[in-house]
Amino acid sequence: MKGRFLPLLAFVAGSSALYISHGLVEDMKALLWPFQQPLQSCQNTPTSRSCWDKYHIDTNYYTTFPDTGNTVEVWLSAQESICNQDGYERSCMTFNGTMPGPPIIANWGDNLVIHVTNNMQSNGTTVHWHGVRQLDSVQYDGVPGVTQCPIRPGETLTYRYKVTQYGTSWYHSHISLQYSEGLFGPLIFNGPATADYDEDLGALFLQDWSHIPTFSAWSNKEKYGITQSLSNLLINGTNSFDCSAVSDESCVGGGTKSQTGFQPGKKYLIRLINVATDSQFQFSIDGHKLRVIANDFVPIKPYDTESVVINAAQRYDVIVEANAPPGDYWLRASWVNACAGVANDHPEDSTGIVRYDAASISDPTSVSTVKAPTTCFDEPLESLVPHMSFDVTNIAGTTVEELRVRFTHEALFTWTINSSSLVLDWSNPTLKRVFNNESVFPTEYNTISVDVSNQVCSHIIHSALQPLNPDNRKRPLQTTSGRSW
Repeated sequence: MKGRFLPLLAFVAGSSALYISHGLVEDMKALLWPFQQPLQSCQNTPTSRSCWDKYHIDTNYYTTFPDTGNTVEVWLSAQESICNQDGYERSCMTFNGTMPGPPIIANWGDNLVIHVTNNMQSNGTTVHWHGVRQLDSVQYDGVPGVTQCPIRPGETLTYRYKVTQYGTSWYHSHISLQYSEGLFGPLIFNGPATADYDEDLGALFLQDWSHIPTFSAWSNKEKYGITQSLSNLLINGTNSFDCSAVSDESCVGGGTKSQTGFQPGKKYLIRLINVATDSQFQFSIDGHKLRVIANDFVPIKPYDTESVVINAAQRYDVIVEANAPPGDYWLRASWVNACAGVANDHPEDSTGIVRYDAASISDPTSVSTVKAPTTCFDEPLESLVPHMSFDVTNIAGTTVEELRVRFTHEALFTWTINSSSLVLDWSNPTLKRVFNNESVFPTEYNTISVDVSNQVCSHIIHSALQPLNPDNRKRPLQTTSGRSW
C-alpha cells in the first residue's frame, strides 16, 4: 500500500433496527452534555496543533467538549470473504470487503450514526468502539450479553453516539475470535494535539495473522491441547510470504510490503494500533526518531524515543520527522520474543518500507539500532505523563477482586475473577436487566454496585498468579465505556 495509510472508504447500505427502544434509553438519562463555549477561537494548523476552533489542548475533555451539530453517517457490512493479505488465500471476515475495514473519521464534538448489517451466513456479531466513553449512550457500546444481543444474520443495528474524545482507536467485532479473522477497522477522532505536525498519515495497524482460520486453531486447542503457531505478521493488513517452498495451492503469492512516502523536512503523524491476537510489537523506523504525543485517547506530554512498545489493543500517536538522508528505510513492527504467548512462524519479517523517492522499488538496506525488550512491560510509566492532570485522590469506595486461572485440562485454562468465569446470556443483556429494574444478578457476574453521582471509585484487581518468569506477566484487562485513571 503506497502513500497514505488511510484505505479507501466504501459503504454498503442497510436498514436500521434497534434492540433497545430509544425512548427507554432517554428515560434512563440523568446527565446533560456539558457544552462550554470558550471566548477566543484559534485554528488547527501545522504550527498550531494545540488549537481546535474555540477549544484547546488545555480544555478539560472529561467535562467539556464541542457541539458541532454535524452528523457523520456510516454503513458497515460484516461479511465472509476470501482474503489474500500476504500471498496466501484463505477464508476470512471483513467489514465492507476489506481488512482493515473502512476508516471511520469524525471531529471532536460530531455525532456518529453507524449502520451495521450482518451479511454473514452463520455468525451473529456486534461492533465495539474501543475506548469510546459512550457518555449517555452505553447501550451502543457493542458488547454482547452486556449492552446488546448479537446482530443476527440478515439484520441491521444502528449505533449512535457523540464524539466526546479525540485521538486514535479502532472498531471491531466483540464476538469470539471474529476480529482475529479480520472484523476491525480504524476509528479516528480529529482534535488538538500536544505537538505540531504537517500531515496526518492515519492509522497503522500491527497484527499477527494465521493461514488457517483462528476458529479452527482454537478448536484444535480445545480438543487436543495443541497450540498452533501463527503464520505471519502484517502491517496495515499486508506483508509478503515466500510460497516457493510451499506446495499448498492456497499459497498463490502476490503479497506486498506496506509502503509510504516521506518528503524531506515534513513531520508526519502516525496512529499506531496493535490488533494482534497474542503479540506485542516494538515499532521503529530505521534512521528516525519518534515523538510520542498520545497513548490511547489520552494526550500526553511529548517524549522522544527510538521505538515504542505496544501491546494488544493499545494505541500510540507518534510524530516522525523526515530528517534522514533521502533513501529507503525499513519500518519495523518487531515481534517481541520476551512477550511470546502464541509463537509465530516468521517473527523477524514484520516490516514495511518508508521511501523518500516514490519511484524507488529497491529494498532498503538500512539497519536498526534499536535494542529488543527483555520483558513484557509497556512503555515506561515515567514517560506516559498526561498533558492534563486530575485529582483522583478523593475515593468514595474501593472494591478488590482476585484474578486467577482454572485449568480445564493440562493444556487449557480459563481466567477467573473471584473464582468464577463469566458466561453471559446473550439473549438477556445485563443492560436490559438494569432497564427492567432488576436488582439481583447471577453470582458469577461479579456485579459491583456504584453510586451514579460524580465520584471516584477504586477498583483493584489483584493477580494471585505466580508466573515462572516474573518479567513475563502481562495480564491485560479492559473496562469499556467508562473513564479510568
